[in-house]
Amino acid sequence: MVNTHQFRLSGRGVLLASCMSLMVVGGCGPSTHVYDSYALLNSRTLTVLPGVGAPGPDGRQAGAMQAGVMITELANLQRYHVTGGGHLRKELADRGDPWDGETSTALAKKLDIDLLVLPEVTDYYFTKKTRSRSFLLGSSSWTTSEYWVTVRTMIVRPDGKLVYSGTGSAKSDMGYGPAVLQATSLCIDELRQFLARAGSSKGAAP
Repeated sequence: MVNTHQFRLSGRGVLLASCMSLMVVGGCGPSTHVYDSYALLNSRTLTVLPGVGAPGPDGRQAGAMQAGVMITELANLQRYHVTGGGHLRKELADRGDPWDGETSTALAKKLDIDLLVLPEVTDYYFTKKTRSRSFLLGSSSWTTSEYWVTVRTMIVRPDGKLVYSGTGSAKSDMGYGPAVLQATSLCIDELRQFLARAGSSKGAAP
């Protein structure tokens, strides 16, 4: 029996290891983070796996939130049918097979999943600053907070091949929420631009 915790650790671990090895083989500092344009343009269904939270007391629960935010951002591209990973977790729980490329490919085919999305929150913390102002008859001081968030995502094929990766960072003095939204948008900005260019090229006259 495979529970949700095992799914997150073993399943994501295998996929991340595959992705990292492909990135190393491809070299450092790529000019683009679109690694498989064909897969991005010809896929229909994206399934977002449970998000991984960041270190620290505030970031531990941020992964679950990040998965939901990523689903919304990808759905707003109006290109894919985007789902959460609940049906995949249930299928894994009903099977006794270990997570590997062959298993994930077979399950993806059964569940009609084209690509898997792995969201992660790497930074999630706040800083405080004390500010002061002087007046003719005295002074006042107050404390302000800034909330910092960095998110990362990988889009992979079920066999673990990396298709896209992105990172976004943002800060806000209005709480974590606005920073998360901005960072997530930046995280898939290159994907958004790629799809827009592909759409323009497809519609251009020969």
